[in-house]
Amino acid sequence: MLWRNYFMSKALILIIYNCQCLVIILSFLISLKLVKNKSIPDYMRGFYWYPSIALVIILPGFFTENYFRSYRVYSSILTNLSLIFHYSFLSIFIIKVMPKGISNNFLKIFFLFFLSLLIFLLIYEKLEKQNTFAFATANLGLTIFCIIYYYRLFNNLPIVNLKREPSFWIITGVFFCMSMHIPLISVSNYLYENISLSTSRLINSIAIFCYLIMHLFFIKAYLCSVRPQKQ
Repeated sequence: MLWRNYFMSKALILIIYNCQCLVIILSFLISLKLVKNKSIPDYMRGFYWYPSIALVIILPGFFTENYFRSYRVYSSILTNLSLIFHYSFLSIFIIKVMPKGISNNFLKIFFLFFLSLLIFLLIYEKLEKQNTFAFATANLGLTIFCIIYYYRLFNNLPIVNLKREPSFWIITGVFFCMSMHIPLISVSNYLYENISLSTSRLINSIAIFCYLIMHLFFIKAYLCSVRPQKQ
């Protein structure tokens, strides 16, 4: 029974990971509609870089997980380093679309604080294995940015249809993914040492699923950008 649970959990996490890869590829392809598109909101110009970089990062992971597992260490290094781009790009985007309220100088200081902490954690820990503290730090910073965005938005609710607002869908996707991911990644090392490997894998699959959902929100944002009249 234990061996059966082990292989089932291993197969499940691989399926979810591969689905995540497919969704990121789809997100990248749809984001190409934003390139040189003059009809999209100004803040969406250049957002295609996020799924583009995500694709560059996820492809080595896809091949190492499915075919070349002996090279997983290089995929881990790339994933850890990508946290700097992940945190910086999304934080700057949220600051850019932030409704008026708290001084932007405060937001910039907040951004630099978490960025400095993230870089320190990446330098301090080995890059060859998943840096759970760095992941938690980057995602915590993004979660707080999202909360500030929601606080400002709903205290100064503009006369807009949020269902048609690309920035709302992007930030909602980021908030869902980051807030779900933080508790999972924060206790992952403890769980790995204190529960069965199959259960640990199942919990890890939830974390992967969160990123899949985030990119589905991004796809919704792209469609709102290029076809606002149909929403």
